[in-house]
Amino acid sequence: MRLRFTFLLLVPLVVWAQSGVSFFGGLALPSEAVNDIYSRTSIASGDTLRSILREAVRMGYQLGVRTQMGLSERFHFIGGIALVRFPQSRIFVVDPQSGDTLVRLVTVQNLVPISAGMEVLVLPEVVQVWLNTQLSYTLLNSSTDVEQGELSVPLAIGTQNQHRIGGDIGIGAGLALGPVALGAEIRYAISNLIGRSGEERTKRYVSILALVRLGL
Repeated sequence: MRLRFTFLLLVPLVVWAQSGVSFFGGLALPSEAVNDIYSRTSIASGDTLRSILREAVRMGYQLGVRTQMGLSERFHFIGGIALVRFPQSRIFVVDPQSGDTLVRLVTVQNLVPISAGMEVLVLPEVVQVWLNTQLSYTLLNSSTDVEQGELSVPLAIGTQNQHRIGGDIGIGAGLALGPVALGAEIRYAISNLIGRSGEERTKRYVSILALVRLGL
């Protein structure tokens, strides 16, 4: 009886020890634009690496948070929410007298995937490698932003919302330092697997993310 009671106390402690939260952010590149990054004339001269990163950020970026709950040493249930933004077209407001650009406006496609899925730790030690897959319920909207440097700030949010079912797969690697893990992840996502209307194109993108995990 005492052994059974002790076991019941230890089970939630083990699950808690394998649970945590991850914060992530990085580039989100729509499939039709990945190759375009490398064909820009601005990359032909100067600092090539910085030019590639600058153009990649202009293509899109992603920020989000994800929780993990340990089912065993290697398997985790994961779920989270993210904001994915793809700038589309730019409008320059110019002073007619001086010719100087006063404001740069940009139309942006916004995706908010709410996801849930599974993750497996291929290497569960200090050096970790993991694979994961998720299904997502995605809210799609558009906004008009004011461009500030390489990023933009929403000025007006569109009133027409769309909802789609999508999914993604990813692979990541990191270094676990006690309750904190630092890592990177590459993800391939399709945001509208189910629910496309008419001639709507498949919205696919590749994310290159840096992440911080807490509590694992």
